[in-house]
Amino acid sequence: PGAFGFITNRYEGVYGLDLKALAKIAIAQRGHAVMNENAYEKFRKPITEDDYLNSRMISDPVRLLDCVMPCDGGNGVIVMSTERAKALGFSKMVHPIGFGERDNHGVNNPDTDILETGHCVAGPKALAQAGMTVDDVDMFQPYDDFIIAVMLQMENIGFCERGQGCAYVMDTDLTHTGNLPLNTSGGQISAGQAGLAGGGTNLVEAVRQLMGEAGERQVAGASNAMVTGIGAIPYLRNWSCSTVMILEAG
Repeated sequence: PGAFGFITNRYEGVYGLDLKALAKIAIAQRGHAVMNENAYEKFRKPITEDDYLNSRMISDPVRLLDCVMPCDGGNGVIVMSTERAKALGFSKMVHPIGFGERDNHGVNNPDTDILETGHCVAGPKALAQAGMTVDDVDMFQPYDDFIIAVMLQMENIGFCERGQGCAYVMDTDLTHTGNLPLNTSGGQISAGQAGLAGGGTNLVEAVRQLMGEAGERQVAGASNAMVTGIGAIPYLRNWSCSTVMILEAG
């Protein structure tokens, strides 16, 4: 929380920060958790903008409802070649069609921009490999240990211009029926972060969605999903590892 409070303060100082935009992200994800029977039961209750704005301050301006929620749990996927999957009789498959990774972005720059993450390199690489633009993304399943991290990834991957994240969020429907469904499981913030298994939460949800097995939160007609990862917060830097993967139903 301290590191992300520092990052959030920097964002507010450089671009200005609309807390209602952060609240909208939190509300959308919580709404998805309500529909997810695997989400931590305590968080399967909707929240309002007032709930977010009035939640306890943890590391100014980071509030309780900005923060990831620890829980017990686990997840997994089965990985094999397409040929083997067909031979075993699997009818539902999901294929990775684009991937980008950037580690230690800006780490050698003593005056680096802490609002610029490695996703500004990893995102365009994954999209180019998949032959897509951000407008082609059917759903966004980003790593979400703090709400500001979700918005920073939107900006750095290219869904909007740097500093325009709040305006973009306010103009975008992030629900499972909207134009950019966001963390349709509730994400780690509202479904829960099961320790080191937390990084797989959004991947598993993307696979479940692309197999058409997401129940009442199913994104209609989705053929692809963007999943991201982040890792480690070094002092006075953004996270050390930034990854972006694009999956396609097959």
